[in-house]
Amino acid sequence: MLQSRSLTSRPWLLAVAGLILTALVTVPFFFVTALDKQLGIAAALSVAVAIVVGLFARQLDRDEKDRSTEQRRVREELAQADRKYRDLTDSLPLVSWVYAVGDRNDTRLVSSQIEPTLGYAADEWDGELLKRILHPDDRNRVLEEIALAMESGSPFDTEYRVRARSGEVVWLREHARTISRRDGRPLFGESFLVDIGERKRAEDECERLLSAERAAVSDTTERQGRLDLLREVADVASSPDYKAAIERIAGLVVRDLGDWCLIDLADEGAPLKRLAVARAELPSAETDGSPQQEPDDAVRSVVASGTPTVVPALGERSNGQDPGRFLDGIKPSSVICVPLRARQTSLGAITVARTGRGPTYGADDLALMEDIAGRIAVAVDRARLYSEVEQRADAARVLAHVADGILLLDRSGVVRLWNPAAEGITSIRAGDIIGRSADDAIPGWQEAVDSVPIAATPDPGHPEVVIPLETQKGERWIAIAGVQFFGGTVYAFRDLTDVRRLDELKADFIATASHELRTPLAAVYGAAQTLLRHDFALDEGGRDRFVSLIADESERLGRIVNEILLASQLDAGRVDLESEPFDAAELVERVVESTRAYAPPGVSVEGRVPDDLPLVEADREKVRQVVVNLVENAIKYSPDGGRVEVGAESQEENVLFHVRDEGLGIPSDEQSRVFEKFYRVDPHMTRGVGGTGLGLYICNELVSRMGGHIWLESNAGEGSTFLFELPVAPPIAAPAPAERAGRSENVTS
Repeated sequence: MLQSRSLTSRPWLLAVAGLILTALVTVPFFFVTALDKQLGIAAALSVAVAIVVGLFARQLDRDEKDRSTEQRRVREELAQADRKYRDLTDSLPLVSWVYAVGDRNDTRLVSSQIEPTLGYAADEWDGELLKRILHPDDRNRVLEEIALAMESGSPFDTEYRVRARSGEVVWLREHARTISRRDGRPLFGESFLVDIGERKRAEDECERLLSAERAAVSDTTERQGRLDLLREVADVASSPDYKAAIERIAGLVVRDLGDWCLIDLADEGAPLKRLAVARAELPSAETDGSPQQEPDDAVRSVVASGTPTVVPALGERSNGQDPGRFLDGIKPSSVICVPLRARQTSLGAITVARTGRGPTYGADDLALMEDIAGRIAVAVDRARLYSEVEQRADAARVLAHVADGILLLDRSGVVRLWNPAAEGITSIRAGDIIGRSADDAIPGWQEAVDSVPIAATPDPGHPEVVIPLETQKGERWIAIAGVQFFGGTVYAFRDLTDVRRLDELKADFIATASHELRTPLAAVYGAAQTLLRHDFALDEGGRDRFVSLIADESERLGRIVNEILLASQLDAGRVDLESEPFDAAELVERVVESTRAYAPPGVSVEGRVPDDLPLVEADREKVRQVVVNLVENAIKYSPDGGRVEVGAESQEENVLFHVRDEGLGIPSDEQSRVFEKFYRVDPHMTRGVGGTGLGLYICNELVSRMGGHIWLESNAGEGSTFLFELPVAPPIAAPAPAERAGRSENVTS
């Protein structure tokens, strides 16, 4: 704020003004000598001086009034600033303390907050009072910091405790500094005292909570370590090799719980045996000695009683028991021995010991060892059960995959085992028969069981009997034999239905082949004998007829023999098939023409082939043989005559061949068997239809091996249609323009 200054406050200015006036008055008298002139000049000068002095006095008075006004204004501003400062300091949550530079005992100003903070009045407060109420634990440190700050003039910031008037200890934080003028000269010292009791209490509470947290973390870490140990033990115990698992568990136990760990185990019916011994890395003074190789008597007593033992007992330093009796050969200070029990049976024991000066084992250690012992016992029991189950599973797998049916009856005749082969043979599900009496569950069992031979031992070569058995699939013929043991009777049986049917087919084939061969052989033999007779004269025509008969019947014999040989080659896999594109339409036309020549009267053979039929990729001769067999079969099963149609048509990526007749037809219940070997629709030739039963079997095998499929559509008495399809030959790539230009003829596909 700018302040005006009066002339009287400037003496040098008044002196100069007086000197100038004196000069103005005296100088004219040096140049004027006449008295009257001097008097006139003096009068004029006096008037002038009077006027000047009056003006000057008036100015001085005005300046004095301005100065007084300015002083009042400044005092009011200072008072207002002081009120604002006090209001500000009183409203702050701290104590503002102003003191003389270098002397904290010369208090200039203390805010009113000092009384509610410490209980002392503002006029009482000074550095000496602060020194007296400082906490003894903080006094020396704080006084040294204050002295150092006063000496160097630097600010300082510190925290300390003081005792309030009420006797309560109050935490203060002081921030002190020296306030200086712009030119650097110090004006006064200023400190701010802040009550930090709440913060300190919060810090103490935080420290208490941190200590509790550290204790909890320590306890949690210990518990987590034990949980980790249990988890590792559980992981190791899951191994099917329980002996290796026990050795690893012993190593884990000595890592976290003791200096020695011993695990003793007894196999079923065998004495207790020491299976694992683990030792921690002990100090050199404690490495002497080792436990015995056999379990101690104390361990045996724990296994026999099934009760864990802690030495010394829980809550006692010593109860007179010697921990060494559990581990002869070493000197343990504390021992826990826990039995291994599973399914109410003692399997062994686990013993853990400390040999150093560590704490004795407590209840938590015992609980942990009981948990570990339980896991070991479960692992051992599970491994033994697994081994037993595996042995039984091996036997069950054998029974499940054996081709013979297995039936187990207990002493009362109730079914206890019925394997998948038995289900497949009899069509009786295991769920419908197990637990029931065989007489009630198996049709015809009561009548057939008396004829089944029963052996006392499962020696090879014992006799078996073939009996019929009624099933959902019809009558099945089974070969069955039994072996009796103390728990019941085991029956093994095989399905001989297909073998029996094959034997019947072979017998029918032999009879049919004999019949088929006998007729042409008899004709050939009769014709030959006739030609050899000398007492019977034949003309040229008669001789030619007999020779033609011999040739025709010989050809018939050749076809029969070729069918038999081809079927044998197909079974042995010795038939070589070629693959080449050929014209299916041409093949059908040639077969139709050739079969018309020997078709019997009343049977007409016709072909039906479209013009745009594609080429077929297969063995041409084998396809021709299939078509010929089907046509001959159609003619053979048309004894009353009729029309036989041979055709082919394009169908997507295949060519579909068909041979359709108007003959006897095939019953629906026999259509699934017509492609079987030796099977004939009219085995007893009631309609005069002969044949070996190999023609359709050969057709089916050849078509399948050429990548095709054959089937039939028929109704009894309405004729039959045999169809088979073969893949179309891939298109032949067109020649390049250069090649076409070099050829002299046109090529069409």
